[in-house]
Amino acid sequence: MRFRTTGAVLFSLVLTFCAYLCSFASDGGGIGVTVVNYTLDSTHDVNLGYSITVNADVTNFDTTTFTGALTFGLRNNESIITSEGVFNRPPYSGDVITLQGHSTIPAIFNVYISPAYFTPGPDVVVIWPIFAGNPQDSIVIAINVIDPSAVNNVKAAPFTYIVTDGGIVLKNSGNSFKQVRLYNLLGQQIYELHAANITEVPTANLSKGVYLCELTAADGSRQVIRFIYPPAF
Repeated sequence: MRFRTTGAVLFSLVLTFCAYLCSFASDGGGIGVTVVNYTLDSTHDVNLGYSITVNADVTNFDTTTFTGALTFGLRNNESIITSEGVFNRPPYSGDVITLQGHSTIPAIFNVYISPAYFTPGPDVVVIWPIFAGNPQDSIVIAINVIDPSAVNNVKAAPFTYIVTDGGIVLKNSGNSFKQVRLYNLLGQQIYELHAANITEVPTANLSKGVYLCELTAADGSRQVIRFIYPPAF
């Protein structure tokens, strides 16, 4: 499912609601963002406090090279919402980048279903590129926000972790982790582990860089941590 709008309408919305967030390019092209996959079950039921990890492709649909500032917007059913505390933007968001014509770069987004912006009931998460040209496509994800209760609450339990040369050691978690996925900052999944009770994530084969680790607990809650490898002691 795709969310489309005209350049003029989107630009007016951005100018009204997001002017303080965005830096616009002096020249632009047809930039679009499309979904590769995301972390939701088949029902698309989520709780407040849930984080949706979205792997996406950002594409320059024009034949000419795009050079300029590129950032991303986020909205729910009702309005455009701020990215602060909700939307973990890719490393190039807000920066001046060069994207060749008809070329694609991967990206990873983490959208936190915060009670400040989402309420129980049907809703959508929309992600779209913001720049001086016309957007070609956006990501639209339908969700159903479930009212948290003592019985049904997948808000992640607090835990601590230590990054070592050999792995990420998980400690003091109220839940046992059953799945781990590692991503680089281009949004590419580079490792996946499934087990009944994961207490350590191997990292010995990683190259030097910054990574995202998505942890899924037995109750369905997810947490994403960002870490540097090798660790600096």
